[in-house]
Amino acid sequence: MEILDARALPADHSDILHVTPSSVYFRRRLNDSQFHISRFDLKDQEQVDLTPEVLQDHGPTRPFVKKGKVYCLNEKDREEGGETQLIAIDLHSEKSEHLASWRLGGDLTLYWVLNERYMVLLHVDDGTTAFLYDVETTRQHPIKDERLYGITENYRELYFFLITLADADYIVCNARLDEFSFYDALESGVISPEDPIDHSESLLIAPLSTIVTEIEQGVEHLSFRTLLRLDGEGDTVQYLGEQDGHLVFSAYSERLNEEVFYEIKEQTAVTERERIRWSDFEPLDFTYDDVESTIFIVNDRSDQHHEVMNLRTGARYLDRDPFERVLRDRFYLHESIGTDAEPMVTVYDGEQAVRHRFEDAYYMIVSGELVILSVNQLK
Repeated sequence: MEILDARALPADHSDILHVTPSSVYFRRRLNDSQFHISRFDLKDQEQVDLTPEVLQDHGPTRPFVKKGKVYCLNEKDREEGGETQLIAIDLHSEKSEHLASWRLGGDLTLYWVLNERYMVLLHVDDGTTAFLYDVETTRQHPIKDERLYGITENYRELYFFLITLADADYIVCNARLDEFSFYDALESGVISPEDPIDHSESLLIAPLSTIVTEIEQGVEHLSFRTLLRLDGEGDTVQYLGEQDGHLVFSAYSERLNEEVFYEIKEQTAVTERERIRWSDFEPLDFTYDDVESTIFIVNDRSDQHHEVMNLRTGARYLDRDPFERVLRDRFYLHESIGTDAEPMVTVYDGEQAVRHRFEDAYYMIVSGELVILSVNQLK
């Protein structure tokens, strides 16, 4: 674990792209539209720009990291009608590769890198459209199903991610199902236009190859398969990551105060792993750690201490501060607000029984490493 001082690293926490034991890769902003992809070396505290020329992106800039490469757009001489380039920068060789270029009015945004071959791009001019670009064939196909690029009328974006099961890539969506069937629900009278779309959640899945084929064929409604649908306000579906090559998730039913944990070995094989009745642990407050899929249960809370149980290992902890995250079963993280209303981060080292506290701090997990940006470490 490396802890970096924000004064040494000229980057906002949202600009951190990739972390190795020796370096941090980040986007170094020059202004609102110009930036470099840079490397910060931890040993000598020096930075190196990997892009020999300044990159430009006048719209939402979203660099993506996939398998050791950074993907981003570069709008060259946009004011003079220049082209927008899609480039990839290899973090190991530090060489740049020009993958594609377009001359389009309005703004082009790299919305999603599915893998090293397929990219989803948004084009905003008089309206918003999207297309799938195939790096290998250099072909592009319009995406007619707006769900794939987050357009869900006035409701929140759908959360997509890419996983690999049995050596095949799948697109998974953890979303409120009514956002997928909004118009159908209106026509059937299930909801009214005034109803909040906040009453069910679902986990949807589709093979990447199927989605790509359907986009190429011009299909308007992509065939995501519903793995699970929960009905009832307060019911939730929680993605818990991949374990032993399986996708693991849970379904919580508020009415039963019960949670069922599932694993998916292939697209149609859903297996129940465990069932927990949360009433057995009340009074409680439980959260999921998004680093190691650990469930914390706070089953005793007082002015003197918190008792926290880690369901994955069965370990119990007594501490004055609560934990929200864990890294490598060793580092326990807590976010709070300081005396001047500035954000603070506490890291408790369970092996060394040492606590590190940081003022005006943010943290994030990048490439399996904990990165803290802070102006001051408290003793």
